[in-house]
This record gives sequence, C-alpha cells and structure tokens, in this order.
Amino acid sequence: MRRWLGLGAAVLAVAFLGVALARGWSQATDYDWTLEPRLLLAGLGVLFVFYLASGMGYVAVIRALGAESVPPRRTLSIWAISLLGRYVPGNALMVLGRMELGKNRGVSRRVSLAATVYEQALGLAMAAVGAALYLARHAGVVPDAARWLVVIVPLGLIVLHPRIFGPVSTRLLALAHRPPLAQLIPARLIGVLILWYALTATLLALGVWLLVRSAVGGISGAPLEVGGAFLLAFVLSMLAFIFPSGLGVRDGIFAAALAVSIPTGAAIAVSVGVRLVLTLVEVVAIGFMVLAARRA
Repeated sequence: MRRWLGLGAAVLAVAFLGVALARGWSQATDYDWTLEPRLLLAGLGVLFVFYLASGMGYVAVIRALGAESVPPRRTLSIWAISLLGRYVPGNALMVLGRMELGKNRGVSRRVSLAATVYEQALGLAMAAVGAALYLARHAGVVPDAARWLVVIVPLGLIVLHPRIFGPVSTRLLALAHRPPLAQLIPARLIGVLILWYALTATLLALGVWLLVRSAVGGISGAPLEVGGAFLLAFVLSMLAFIFPSGLGVRDGIFAAALAVSIPTGAAIAVSVGVRLVLTLVEVVAIGFMVLAARRA
C-alpha cells in the first residue's frame, strides 16, 4: 500500500510540475527574447549552486538533530526528491515525502518533520531579511500589511532556540502520542545555520539578478534591486502556501517590482521566464543529487 501511495504521489507531483512547465513555456515564448549568453550561463551556475547549498543546509540540520547514521548524499537525495512535492497545492506532499523517504532510511518521522521546520524557518527568515532591505527603498510595491508581515518573519527565528523549540515540540509530539526529540540543535549551531541560509538567500538573489540582467540589460537595476524584489516575492509566495510552489503569487509580485524599472510587458515576461528557468534548474539539480546518491 505504501508503495502504491508513493507511486501515486510521484505521479501527482510530476503532473503538476508538467503543468507548471507547460504554462511557463507558453507564456515565455510570446516574448521576443534577446539574451546575453555569458550572463545567462553565470545565472544558471549560481542557481545550481543555490540548490546544492540549500540541500546541504538540510543535511546539516538532519545531522544536528542526531540522524548521523544516514550518509549525507542519501539525505541530500531525499531532500531533492521531496522538492517535487512543492508543485502540488498545499506543500503537504513535500513534508510527507521527506517523512516517508527518511523513515525508509532510518530517520524517524518526527526528526524529518522537525528538520523541515528548522529549514523552512531559516530559509524564509533570511529571505525576508533581503526582502526587508529591498522594501526599505521600495515600500510602495506591496500593501502596508504585507510589508509588516515581511519585516516580522525573521523574528520567528526566536522559536528555534532550544529553550523554546524543545518544550513546544515535546508538547506537540505528546499530543500525537509520539516521544520527544532525542536531540535539539544548540543555539550556537543555529547561529551558524543562520549564516549558511543567509548565503543561500544571497545566491538566489544573485542568480535571479543575472538572469534578469541577461534579458533586459542594465535597466533592470542593481543586484539588491532585482534580487531583493525576487526575495520579497519569494517570501510572500511562501506565506501563501495554498498555491503550488507560489505559482502566480510569486510571478505577480516580482513582475510588479520589476515594472518600476522596465516596461510592464517586459516585466511580466521576465518574471515568467525566471520562474521557468528556476524550475528547469531545480529539475536538473534534483537529478544530479539523486544520481550522486545512487553512485555513492
């Protein structure tokens, strides 16, 4: 039964991924693209490194929670495969996928769930910091409520402190009739992870800026302008989790931010194009990490 459910989940994720790619392709091909090859290749390379660095962050979190028996490449493969679940509305399939795949490799479901909480909180908070820097200069891009929401998000890192995360997680696991986590991430290591995820947010912003710069040239703006705008769109789309991988929400906000510097039609096309390229790079990165795990 678990195998059939796993197969069904995989088919569902791939189907939604195919829909996202087809929709992005049909929208992107309507624009008359003139690309700078060197900047485009540089952007692709930076984004590929971003996915690897993000996966390594998850590996570090899993090992810090005590699951050190699973080889890092295998954990990286689990993280990569679970990304496909983000394309199914609700993002629940991504979390469930990690829990089941981890269970098959000796990682308890509660550890995988806790690792996902740590990873999502760290990644979202560091992206929100970049988004807040952008909003400091472009406050009118989003409504006041959304602006304050972005600024407040980094404060969620306080919950990851072991003196808070420990009692809270123990209580929630007790309600589910599960034992508490055997190990928590110490505050000092959380500080190191914050720096690591700040690096991943920087890589994402830089990679997107290179893509946009390759398409529209210098009128796109500086890295903080474009990269910060994308981080803003990323954070708000993550908060709107009912949409598959932020589909529509991220594109609309990013296009609105780009329209400050470039024509609206070009901004919409570039936003959709970035979404398409990110998806393709993600698929390539997933394949690379899965293949690396099987060869290990």
